[in-house]
Amino acid sequence: MQELYDRAFARLDRVAGKHREFARCWATYISAHPWDIDVRSVDPSTLEILAVMRQPAPAELALIFSEWLAALRASLDNAIYALAAAVTGQNPPPQAGSIQFPVCSTPDDFARQANRLRMLPQRIIEALEKAQPYQSPWGPESNLTWWLNELARKDRHRELHIGLGRVDEHRIRVAPPSDVTILFDENVMPYSHIEQELVVGRFTANRPLQPEEVTVDLTGVTIAPEIQAWAEFKLNGRRQPLDKRMAYTERFTRNHVENMTLMGGCVPPGGFRTIDPAEPEGTA
Repeated sequence: MQELYDRAFARLDRVAGKHREFARCWATYISAHPWDIDVRSVDPSTLEILAVMRQPAPAELALIFSEWLAALRASLDNAIYALAAAVTGQNPPPQAGSIQFPVCSTPDDFARQANRLRMLPQRIIEALEKAQPYQSPWGPESNLTWWLNELARKDRHRELHIGLGRVDEHRIRVAPPSDVTILFDENVMPYSHIEQELVVGRFTANRPLQPEEVTVDLTGVTIAPEIQAWAEFKLNGRRQPLDKRMAYTERFTRNHVENMTLMGGCVPPGGFRTIDPAEPEGTA
């Protein structure tokens, strides 16, 4: 059944191109400077600096992300179909219409999904269970495969995912009048996504101050892409930039596909990249 695996990897290989296309679309969008700076009074001597979105991200960005999601999720389903064909020696395999790569948040959910994979040997079911999101020590929502499944499901059945900007680097320069000293509020947490506007700085002066009296330079603030539905994700308790999340998701997905290829007694085109098997396992 090598050709079935080859097709799964062919789909997976298209993902990197979609990732690059996403980056190019984002670069074109921000080249038009879609955010402005506003300085507003909080009280007579306290001002806030805001990044304000003037032009939303284009629908094209969401469409490219949709295609990236779909290719990744489908490669998992293609690979487990190939695995079922390999271990049964049949194409189509038994119960072909019910075969789907399981992505589960609880053991009970996995048990239900495993019922649709009864054509697979128990050792393979057990291997699939070990890779489930509920096994993650930080919980299923810290697992990138869980997010891939969730984002792809919402993209298919609800709506495209909205692209946003997220403050990735933060360095603000403020030039007040010569007779004014200012103190920045260190409680402002600027590393966040911008839905409409975002406070990126707040400071208090030693006298009443009007916004037009200060000059603000935000050239040290870098705004990176973000997906609204994925913005709160943390990996091992820490936030990760979208670009890294996408790269990690691609690698983890390939790892799943390579493991299913190994369990089916086949080899990926170009060889294994994420695992180093001592020798191929038997097919059944």
